[in-house]
Amino acid sequence: MPTFLKIATWNIGGGILGESHQQGVSPSMDYYASVLQQHRPDVICLQEAHDYHGSRMGQAEHLAGDLGYPYFASFPTSASHMAEDASLALGIVSRYPVRDARYVQFPNPELHVVGPNGQSWKLHDKGYVVGRLELGDRTLGLLNGHCFPLRRFGISPTDPIFAPMWEMLRTELLAIGAAGPAVAAVDLNHARPMDLLAEVLLPGHYFSAFDATPTTPNGMQKDYILYGQTIRLLTTTVATTRSDHSYCQASFLL
Repeated sequence: MPTFLKIATWNIGGGILGESHQQGVSPSMDYYASVLQQHRPDVICLQEAHDYHGSRMGQAEHLAGDLGYPYFASFPTSASHMAEDASLALGIVSRYPVRDARYVQFPNPELHVVGPNGQSWKLHDKGYVVGRLELGDRTLGLLNGHCFPLRRFGISPTDPIFAPMWEMLRTELLAIGAAGPAVAAVDLNHARPMDLLAEVLLPGHYFSAFDATPTTPNGMQKDYILYGQTIRLLTTTVATTRSDHSYCQASFLL
């Protein structure tokens, strides 16, 4: 019997509302939980969730507990630029078991720049989590990724220095797609995925669930859901929120 599945992706920016890069602001997890409760996805891919140092519950676990999801996974990627006691993390919250999840870090060229208010910015580590969902009698390959915000550093993601990073991501996407049905949720931080993932988006591999659809307040699309060509896309949702990324969702029939 076919499986109906709603998959969401959302960069929650440490659970803070408003502009990115705010420091010392308390997270508003009740707001994020309320949006998720409204849309009720089966699987949530989070970017820039906070994992806290010590015994404090991380944000992926917090949302899973608040909303009654039985499974979650969280992988710290770098120190947070928004809270001294936290790391940025890639999170997965799911109604289905998440198996064999692993984090892969991109090569970091360690760029530095002076920000608009004179503060020193450095390029934080980014990468992706890849694993599989157990959907009863079948499995789904799943990738949750976050790529570098290179425009803040005055460099293009098409610069040759980043070629190994895009090759890593392309190779992983093609591998999980070759193994069976697969979906990828990625904050690409770039508006033209064909610049970076052309081989992945050729016929026979992946479709993009929504294109030329702004997912940030400045009108730029950064967030994508890619799905294998054996999967049927039913609906998409890109909803403006009080954070600096839209809530993005796609429903599928597998």
